[in-house]
Amino acid sequence: MDLEALRLAEAFFARKPEALPSVRAFLLGALERWPDTEIVTQKSQVGLRDPRPYCALTAPGKRVKGRETPGALLSLFLPRPLETDRLLMAVEAYPGRFTNHLILPADPGDFGEDLWAWTAEARRFRCGNA
Repeated sequence: MDLEALRLAEAFFARKPEALPSVRAFLLGALERWPDTEIVTQKSQVGLRDPRPYCALTAPGKRVKGRETPGALLSLFLPRPLETDRLLMAVEAYPGRFTNHLILPADPGDFGEDLWAWTAEARRFRCGNA
């Protein structure tokens, strides 16, 4: 595990300290499930790739489409739009490739198996890995 990459990802969310527990839990959960995943912190997001990007975490601004501003958003790159209450928006970035923007639950105990199943689907879709 690249502890420096994890530290940079946590530093990215320093302005949203309420998001740190869920972001940390998501990143550690992803690394536990897919050890070859790399955490890449950029100016506007923290991405996961293996070797291609399959999801990203962002810290939203002041408003999110009429909802209470969440601590973190999870964007999953899938071949389809998701149907869930957590979905804020699905955008077809390219034909047959949707970016699904979800609210990352504030409590890691609320992630549920569906969140990990969607993440695994995104990883298979983008990276071709089982």
